[in-house]
Amino acid sequence: MTKRFIPVLAASLSLMVRPAQAATSLAFPPPDTKGGKPPLQTLSGRATNRSFTAKPLSDKLLGDLLWAAYGVNRPNGKRTIPTAQNRQDLEIYVLRSDGAWLYDAPKHSLEQVSSSDLRNFLAGQGFVREAPVGLVYVTDTQKNSKELFAAMHTGSAYQNVGLFCASVGLHNVVRASYDAEGLASALGLPNSKHILISQSIGWGE
Repeated sequence: MTKRFIPVLAASLSLMVRPAQAATSLAFPPPDTKGGKPPLQTLSGRATNRSFTAKPLSDKLLGDLLWAAYGVNRPNGKRTIPTAQNRQDLEIYVLRSDGAWLYDAPKHSLEQVSSSDLRNFLAGQGFVREAPVGLVYVTDTQKNSKELFAAMHTGSAYQNVGLFCASVGLHNVVRASYDAEGLASALGLPNSKHILISQSIGWGE
């Protein structure tokens, strides 16, 4: 083997063994709009549950859940929940073991905002530590300065999530016990964006 060839071979090998870059976006398949239980059966099963296993949610299931929460359900860009004067001020962040992600409803995808596992910011209560998914509901006051409207929009979204969970057998609990200041900083939220509530989601024991 010639001396000239050795550096070329070494460079090629380094490219082969170099670790792949972590994905910074995740596109979901189209939501399954024909699945789930009938409405009255779903309402009958809606409940708050505080026990979780660490079993992850599939990307398909997570995508359907986020679409139920705040997805685009019509060609005109309107959502699965009403917002006052169509302000669409809500943002939903997804906290998982692989980082924090922002739901992009028009693209039906996630965009990573942090590669760190931020779920500890939600763990003011011990049972939350096992939940594989934490949703963080944020309002953008530049789009909506009225606290009442922001609360209405958030309530509509987390109720949709609760009903979705009842339909597919997931556990969920809506929670206000978290480190709001630390979480806002970790998510890089500007002063115009405020955390309103969180929701822990996962499979039951």
